[in-house]
Amino acid sequence: MACRCKYFIKLINKCCFCFSLRTGTLLLGCIFLTWFVYLCLGSAFMMECIFPNEYQKGVTDGAPAAPKTTMVFSFFGIIASAMVCIGVHNNNELLFVPFLALTPFYIIVHIAAMILYSFVWIIITLFVITIVVLIYAWIVIFSYFTELRYAYEDELPQQTYI
Repeated sequence: MACRCKYFIKLINKCCFCFSLRTGTLLLGCIFLTWFVYLCLGSAFMMECIFPNEYQKGVTDGAPAAPKTTMVFSFFGIIASAMVCIGVHNNNELLFVPFLALTPFYIIVHIAAMILYSFVWIIITLFVITIVVLIYAWIVIFSYFTELRYAYEDELPQQTYI
């Protein structure tokens, strides 16, 4: 789809200095899809096998809300990552929007989780690595989004200002 606005700036030209943006976006979409499926199934396993009494009435000790929250965020991540993969396949940049919108939200949630877990060093290290990967994925997918946005710019009719 051609875009008349010039507000979108292509931030990078290659993914990891060697792949095209299309390949990098597809690769990142598949990696995040696998990651979110793993998180969703892992948190379901944790809720069912490790903390099975959490859902019984009258039981006060149980798992914190982290497995449930992780499962909900992972479910939306599965949908957004699948849409990225489908968008790359169909050259439809509008399917990238859910991932581009959810990524800053995931970063904010990771920062809030660092604060909630009282700054344990291993959790901070893992969260910082995750935040850096999320930011890089956002930059790559946004750059390919911008590339597709202006792909058919020459087919636009010339604007006349009266």
